[in-house]
Amino acid sequence: MAVLLPFLFIGAKTDQQADRLLGHWLFPSKGSSVNIFRVGNRYFARVAEVDQAGERNFGLVKDTVIIRNLRYDGQMWSDGQLIHPKTGIKLSVEVSMIDPQAIDVTIYKGIKLFHRRFNMTRKVS
Repeated sequence: MAVLLPFLFIGAKTDQQADRLLGHWLFPSKGSSVNIFRVGNRYFARVAEVDQAGERNFGLVKDTVIIRNLRYDGQMWSDGQLIHPKTGIKLSVEVSMIDPQAIDVTIYKGIKLFHRRFNMTRKVS
């Protein structure tokens, strides 16, 4: 039992680091947002608020899960999939934490050389 106890604490610390991503995040325009939540050891993003630009330009619909299956690797959240709401195109997604109030989101199809990167900020309630 004493041998297993340290491993339980290591897992808890990893979960704490990974769970920094949880919360309410604003898109760059600040009008639309997502809630990031966890199921098991994977992270998902559900549309929380939609402004007219988000609806018109990107096809955002409230309560739609647009990011699925992000996995924390100790430094960033990767191996996720973003489904573009307007086109249905499936894109790879990675998220890195800039600071506790900002994340950097990178989306790409196929190779990462052709990507789009944007920052999201944590919504303060």
